Amino acid sequence: MNDSTLVKVNSDYTDKVSAIFIIAAVSLFIFSNFIVGYSLPIFIFASLFGFVLSVFYPRSGVYAVVFLTVVFERFFTLVPIYFNRAEYKIYPLDIIFAGIIIGTLITAFSKRMFSRLRVVDYLVAIFILASAAYFLFSAYFLQADFSVSFSTMKNYAFYGFFYFAMLFLFNDRRKLADLLKFFFAGAIAIIIFIAIGLVRGEGLWTEFTPLSTPGTRILAFPHAFYLSMAALVSLVWLAFPKYKSKSLRNSLLVLIPVWSIGILGSLMRHIWISLFISIIFIYWMLPKENKDRLKKIIFHYALIGIVALIFLSYISFLFPTSNLSKTFASATGIAGKRFVSTVQVSSDESLNWRKSVWQSTWREYKDNMIFGLGYGKKVSVEIGTKYKDFVEVRNIHNSLLTIFIQMGIWSAVLFAFIIWMLAIPLIKKPSAAETPEYNFLKIAFLAIFLNYLIAFLFQTYLETNLLGIFFWMILGGLAALSISRKIES
Repeated sequence: MNDSTLVKVNSDYTDKVSAIFIIAAVSLFIFSNFIVGYSLPIFIFASLFGFVLSVFYPRSGVYAVVFLTVVFERFFTLVPIYFNRAEYKIYPLDIIFAGIIIGTLITAFSKRMFSRLRVVDYLVAIFILASAAYFLFSAYFLQADFSVSFSTMKNYAFYGFFYFAMLFLFNDRRKLADLLKFFFAGAIAIIIFIAIGLVRGEGLWTEFTPLSTPGTRILAFPHAFYLSMAALVSLVWLAFPKYKSKSLRNSLLVLIPVWSIGILGSLMRHIWISLFISIIFIYWMLPKENKDRLKKIIFHYALIGIVALIFLSYISFLFPTSNLSKTFASATGIAGKRFVSTVQVSSDESLNWRKSVWQSTWREYKDNMIFGLGYGKKVSVEIGTKYKDFVEVRNIHNSLLTIFIQMGIWSAVLFAFIIWMLAIPLIKKPSAAETPEYNFLKIAFLAIFLNYLIAFLFQTYLETNLLGIFFWMILGGLAALSISRKIES
């Protein structure tokens, strides 16, 4: 091992240990918040501790943010400062991320990374700057709601810097793989939430996304979405036989069905749709020998699922009054109704609401198509004679449409061009000149990126920090991968 390799290993070790310390400090605050209530001193200690370590070791901050968001979601990303009976919407995520930004800038300047920026990177910077300009114009000239305008700018511009953190800090295979490890550690921890949901009959934190059809979620929507990404990456990994770790392979083979229970139990139909399409995309991207491997894996999962379904149906038939029979009948009935309601737009309250809101938004937007409506705006929505309300444009449950409505056609063209420049060069069948590690990362990042783009059409992803930050990270990951057709091993 030469001196350069030794320095890299020591640096990686320090980053991981620092991330664990940040996770421990912030977890102390979150658990104390659950047990004894909000504590400002612990909030300040945990956040500033994470801030300082992130300045010196910015990669550790990203590792910690990923794990903490995946496990605690809104109880890490949306906990404000309470002081003198006032609420200030500065979250632990924001403070730690500010440290990451400072640390990233120091790294970029010291290693002269800005000279490596490409056209697509400048386009992302233009989008971020434009978002800040829209906030100022909307808040001070259009008299829009200041707090809503600021929140929108924060999700687009401030968290958009995750793109550059990924580009500068995770510019080789080993670092991207380490980031995925922290993400997977969080995904494994979510199994606890699945178990709680199964035992209670209702998942923790599911009240934030009420159902439009009968039923109860056993897993919260954000957790289910994180698991969909974990399942996609796992399927890609399993499709590459050159990875020799049998223990990891066996673990993933067990984890995917467990995660699937949570994804199905979340009753989030758009996640099912985006996951299904993304799996088809993975199959299309894989070389022939990897396609065959993926087909075998999916076939065995389907076979096990069918056998389990038949067995549970038989047991329920034999013991119709048992708790197992009632739970099974209830679960299959609810899941079936959610599947059927996906195509029954006219009778589904949630889908009907979206349709009406999008139509109302379009009536407002068609007169401001070039530059959009601006931030912090509301539109009047009427559904028959029973529902009348003013809905925030940022809350119309379609992130792509929200960007275009607020910022106009030019933003749609810019956004599409960024996606084209980053994704299209990578959507190319793997070649012998590329390492298996590179092909794995490329297909995995493209799959979870497509998963995001489809899910964007149904929920407020970019408008909610606990969901939006992963989009910017994935976009930055694609940028890091697109720098070269081959990543250093």
